[in-house]
Amino acid sequence: MSESKMYSYICETPEVLRSIINNRKKITDEFVTYITEKEIEQIYVLGSGTSYHAGLSAKNYLEELLGMKVFVMYPTQFERGEKVFNKKTLVIGMSQGGQSLSTVAGLDAAARQGLYTAAVSENPTALIFEHADVRTRIEVGNEQCGAKTKGYAGTTVTLMMMLTEMALAKGIVSPERAEAYFARMNHVIDNLGAVVKASTEWYGRIREEFLPAKRIIVVGYDGLYADVLEGALKILETVRQGVTGYDIEEFFHGIYNSVNEDAHIFYLASKGDYKARTIRLIDVLKEWTPHNYLIGSPEGIKENSSKNLICSFTEDPLFSAWEYIIPLQVVACLAPQDLGINPDIPKDPLFHTKVGSKVLDGVRDHYKLEQ
Repeated sequence: MSESKMYSYICETPEVLRSIINNRKKITDEFVTYITEKEIEQIYVLGSGTSYHAGLSAKNYLEELLGMKVFVMYPTQFERGEKVFNKKTLVIGMSQGGQSLSTVAGLDAAARQGLYTAAVSENPTALIFEHADVRTRIEVGNEQCGAKTKGYAGTTVTLMMMLTEMALAKGIVSPERAEAYFARMNHVIDNLGAVVKASTEWYGRIREEFLPAKRIIVVGYDGLYADVLEGALKILETVRQGVTGYDIEEFFHGIYNSVNEDAHIFYLASKGDYKARTIRLIDVLKEWTPHNYLIGSPEGIKENSSKNLICSFTEDPLFSAWEYIIPLQVVACLAPQDLGINPDIPKDPLFHTKVGSKVLDGVRDHYKLEQ
């Protein structure tokens, strides 16, 4: 099997994020020009899969920055059931490949309700661009891999830059405050290379134990809930076993009953009051399953295990999702290769055509093994 592109894309994430931040004014110019004179009181972000998770990852920052409500929804739910009574609403549809028919339908539904619309995609000829008032490119390059990695954080940062520049243009935020946010972002980005290295070494330690896994659970909380969902999706896409992701409090409310010796559980234990509860949860569940993998910083860890990934996360409450997703992306990249699966190629590259969920363009959805 040829070497996977997926690992290279994971390693490119820091460079991609820095570039988007540094070139934000050029990237967002069309959007900012369009939106500056329009009165906006709330925002919907629409996306499926990784795009939906990217919206969730950006939500806390955007609401803190703008002081307005940001709703993150699946496009189909918006199209088929959401009634927006406040017409001073911006609807942003995101699709990295740009060919999602559900995102098209969501944007069309927003237009029918008389709302402002914006489309965000990596694809310069994206179908969704034809169904929005304004377009913004996700400058991550054509990620020729079914399971997107750098595109997750890249989509999140693009959305952040769009609305930060809007906030600056409208006077919602001062340049000094924006620069303070950018400094925090860059501090996290500077740490990503170390996290990739530590994650790769950690996978080597858990490899033999994890590879037979047939049931996998990801648990987390607070700002990492988007990573819980995205990490579960990445492993599901590539390892192709049963994977579910839960907010830790939801896990407490019934899910724990299903845990047995076959369950492999990843815990995203970020800084906060739930970290101690996560450690207590592991103490309980280790009586039921030996396959517990804690991911977090050293603080509060009294008894370590080689199964854990303990490294120096920056623990930024708004931006550390970019760090905590990496260990799960590394598992999703390396484990399938050990199982004889190429993580770059979806199980059925023509699936979306068969079920009518995307219009394949032969570029963003063309998967080919390098010789």
